[in-house]
Amino acid sequence: MQQQPSTDDQVPQHRPLQTILKGFLMGNADVVPGVSGGTVALLLGIYDHLIHSIGRFDSQFCRLLVKRNWRQAAEHVHLRFILSLLLGIFGGILCMGTLSHWLLEHQQSRQFTLAAFSGMVLASCFVIGNQIQIRNRRDSLQAMLLGLIGIAFTVLAGSAFKHAPSQVTDPTYFQLFYFAAIAICAMILPGISGALILMILGVYEHLVALPEKLIKGIDLGETTKQLIIFACGAACGLIVFSRVLRFLLTKYRHGTLSLLVGIMLGSLSVVWPFQDINKQPLPIALDVHSALLIITIAFSTSLVLWLVKLSNSAPTQD
Repeated sequence: MQQQPSTDDQVPQHRPLQTILKGFLMGNADVVPGVSGGTVALLLGIYDHLIHSIGRFDSQFCRLLVKRNWRQAAEHVHLRFILSLLLGIFGGILCMGTLSHWLLEHQQSRQFTLAAFSGMVLASCFVIGNQIQIRNRRDSLQAMLLGLIGIAFTVLAGSAFKHAPSQVTDPTYFQLFYFAAIAICAMILPGISGALILMILGVYEHLVALPEKLIKGIDLGETTKQLIIFACGAACGLIVFSRVLRFLLTKYRHGTLSLLVGIMLGSLSVVWPFQDINKQPLPIALDVHSALLIITIAFSTSLVLWLVKLSNSAPTQD
């Protein structure tokens, strides 16, 4: 699991159907607040290749485009791999986005959905936390401090946006672009979910409703425009942040992972299942319903940890 971003130009053998399937799994994960598409890519053995390919959208790529060397430009950024992965990711987002929107619309299904999300967050904390190298007391204190900073940041951010619902009820085009650029940074991080960031920012439910509108043809022009703007923001954020991420995971890997674990722990306040449809806290009663929610959290946590263990025991290559 402790992989470093690749720095060489070696390209793994490309199998389009496998890459599309892996992208589909990443797309599903990116929609779920608590599971990171970056984590899925890491588990499937394509994370380093993905970060390396994104980082190659550079000045050399631009020069090849200017010279109209299309084939060399495509090979430079591993375009076949990127396009296959994007196709799968889009399909996964479309399917899971529609399902998530339906599940979050009703009180009962909403609570159990959030319980499942909470379990996934806890499992991700275990998985990423297990990668943090603690060699001495200094490492331990540093990890704890960065973790607390991450928790505080997430709780404060969630609180700030919770008290400003008017800013995100009907997001502007600029907000869609800006939030997409932020969320995509989280989507490619191993451990933190971009969907969770969107939930903290208060636009998750608005965005997961867009795929269903697109499928049903509701307000087609406006829906398509919003999706295109969101995609453009995500693309810009991805190209810029991939370089920063490669640097952080190479030079400050364990500190970065400690901060991510803190952010994920803080996000539990956002996906806490004991809340009503209006996001108001509910008491934890000693009844069957509360017990089932807790069992759902435990099952979701165990399922993700089992899948991670299964993935680690099997050789993965793209």
